[in-house]
Amino acid sequence: MSATDKPIPRHRLILFGLPEYAIYLGSIPVGLYIPLVYAKDFGLELADVGLILMLARISDVVTDPLIGYLSDRTQGRFGRRKPWMAGGALLMMASAFMLFNPPGGVSNAYLLVWSVGLWLGWTLINIPYYAWGAELSDSYHERTRITGWRQVFAFLGNVSVLATPVIAGELTGYGALPREGLTIIGSMALVALPVMITVTLATVPERRDLKPAHSPLLKNAGAMLRNGSFLLLFFGFLLQSLGTGWGSATFMLFATYVVEAEAQTQAILLGYYGANLVSLPFWIAIAQRIGKKRTWIAGGVLFVFVTPLFLFLDGGDLGWFFLILALYGIAGGNFHAISMSMKADVIEIASRRSGEDIAGSYIAVWSLGQKMVGALALGLALPLLQFLGFAADDNNSLEAIRMLAYVYVLPPWLFYFLAVVVIWRYPISAPRLARIRARFDRRDARRASAGGARKGRT
Repeated sequence: MSATDKPIPRHRLILFGLPEYAIYLGSIPVGLYIPLVYAKDFGLELADVGLILMLARISDVVTDPLIGYLSDRTQGRFGRRKPWMAGGALLMMASAFMLFNPPGGVSNAYLLVWSVGLWLGWTLINIPYYAWGAELSDSYHERTRITGWRQVFAFLGNVSVLATPVIAGELTGYGALPREGLTIIGSMALVALPVMITVTLATVPERRDLKPAHSPLLKNAGAMLRNGSFLLLFFGFLLQSLGTGWGSATFMLFATYVVEAEAQTQAILLGYYGANLVSLPFWIAIAQRIGKKRTWIAGGVLFVFVTPLFLFLDGGDLGWFFLILALYGIAGGNFHAISMSMKADVIEIASRRSGEDIAGSYIAVWSLGQKMVGALALGLALPLLQFLGFAADDNNSLEAIRMLAYVYVLPPWLFYFLAVVVIWRYPISAPRLARIRARFDRRDARRASAGGARKGRT
């Protein structure tokens, strides 16, 4: 067993996962709080908010591939991934604070500028960070441990986004409302981003045995388009992300106007994120027994069955809302950890095929797709609601509120179903990955033998 196949000590996995907590503090409120708060409390048009949040992601079409490309080629005493993460932490910290702690009056331009800054900082952190994670181990199952521990901190970040304002509200009377919660989380992100990322950068080493990338950007892009396993995984991930992104974009509106639970929403959401966190170890154990693909499909099928249950909710159904969200949380408990682990397998195959480490380029495309579907969800769902006659005020008819329920439920249900259909065709399993590795090992041995023979003749 090589060093890169051995189990990584738990304390190192914990240290590596810390940035995910801070990143989620700085990003989850964008979809969860911003649409409701900026429309309801600051008076911006709901359609404008959705379009602005979508436009804020357009620059990622350039920045994501560029950061991935440069990260693969960065060389220096601090490593390839770490310098980018350090710069991104500073930018994301400042942008999150300004976006979540707005002054008394805000404009569309204010929302756009700080949203662009936040997502640029996110790009500078996440693409090198996820590429680094894909490189930590060559073991099929160890990769699930890496992504699983990282996801634990993501779920803890989600729980903190909700629990901290609720606790603050109980103790001080400030924090229970979405606008107040947004301010509290912005202040937390100001501290957590630099501190947690610095700890990881100082304590977890990068691998030094990987071959730096030299291939042109377009050559890497062409190889991705010919990589059938990556494309299946990528589009399955995008479809499921579109479902969750659509739900996040409309959740606070659904909770406020359909279930009439604005003051209790943060507490109720703890059922969802608590179920995420509790179910994750069980999903990882299941993946070790039946494989990653089957585990992902099991979660996707559960999404398909649970999502329509939201249509049965009405005003005041707080207990049922909590229970359905908890089931929803169990369904989503495996999504990111398992998909990221599967992605590391595909990246390994691509890197072995090309003869150089190109994790950053693959992570960049993955990240770009993830952000584009998140932006698409906001850019489509909120204008659609306004087109159907719904407004973020107290003057909606029963028909408009029912339309809100249908918009919250039906599109995500379709996306989850299609994601299961796509992932069903994904071909990489542990035995197949082992066979592919063996073929590459034989190829590399032949090349080394041929190179030695040529040197002998000279």
